[in-house]
Amino acid sequence: MECFVFIPGGSGEPDEIEAAIAELEKILSEMERGETPLEESLGRYERGNELIRYCREVLGKAEKQIEAVQAQQRPAEQTPAGDAGDEEGDGDAV
Repeated sequence: MECFVFIPGGSGEPDEIEAAIAELEKILSEMERGETPLEESLGRYERGNELIRYCREVLGKAEKQIEAVQAQQRPAEQTPAGDAGDEEGDGDAV
């Protein structure tokens, strides 16, 4: 038998990662106090897992964006000024 617990303000994805982290901290604090009934604790645990998945997804996307920016900067950093593809050094094409 499944039991669904309503958690006020705890449905769907948060608008931003900061809100998700704040909600996770609130859930953790409530669970650490140990004053929450078992059924409600299970619902909060499930919500916490949803928030963790959301945060990991957002952080994963951010990490990929950072890697893309770094990859764009690397070729410019690795090519010395004035050496535009002339690996032989003599400038003559054969």
